[in-house]
Amino acid sequence: MKDEIDILKKIEDLTARLNQIFSEKGKNVFERYPLTFALLIFFGVVMVTDGVKDLLQEIPIFKNSPVVMLVAGILVLVVTGTLYKKLNKGE
Repeated sequence: MKDEIDILKKIEDLTARLNQIFSEKGKNVFERYPLTFALLIFFGVVMVTDGVKDLLQEIPIFKNSPVVMLVAGILVLVVTGTLYKKLNKGE
């Protein structure tokens, strides 16, 4: 039984050390190329928002009435905000 505990402890230590090594290397990449990563993140956000906009334009009620799209967006934000508050109180 003691051997099993020692093996598990060694695996946990090895995993912790690998996580530390990879996090240090990851930080260096972000620190060396902050503009590159900022531009890639910006590009990704723009592509996602533009894709969602185009998908919403395919739905006839949203395409013909932007007010319905606005009200639907506000409703989604209110519902998610209320849900967040309720879930956050449980902690």
